Amino acid sequence: MGDLVVERASSASVAELWQVATDWDGHGRFFPGTSVRALTPDSAVGQRVSAITRIGPLRLHDEMRVTRWEPPGASGRCEVRKVGRVFGGRTVIEVEPVGSGSLLRWTTDVGPAPRLAHRLLSPVSKLIAAPLYRRVVGGMVAEAGHG
Repeated sequence: MGDLVVERASSASVAELWQVATDWDGHGRFFPGTSVRALTPDSAVGQRVSAITRIGPLRLHDEMRVTRWEPPGASGRCEVRKVGRVFGGRTVIEVEPVGSGSLLRWTTDVGPAPRLAHRLLSPVSKLIAAPLYRRVVGGMVAEAGHG
């Protein structure tokens, strides 16, 4: 869909915001109708994550793999690649200091897994995904700010 970038500032520390944004098992709190779980225990390159989204009777299985893991010193960056048959693309999660708080930047290029369908449906995918990711990032920032 081309990169969709959503940014939100938080009063939380970089570490607090990073913890919420990379808590895979907790992502279901932010993605409606979705349950997420880490399939491997350690947060690191190679970690596998599985998500199942339910839309009525339909179940969409989304498999992901962490391809970059740089926990925060001053800032942090994580990249996740969609490796399943339904969804393809990547997501980059960045947390950096801003003033007395932090900033969460969520960059995603996610759509149908077949690359041709991904490119053809890009405008529609981005239109549908933008409000979802604004909600997700806003929810994570709100939760981290209360932590």
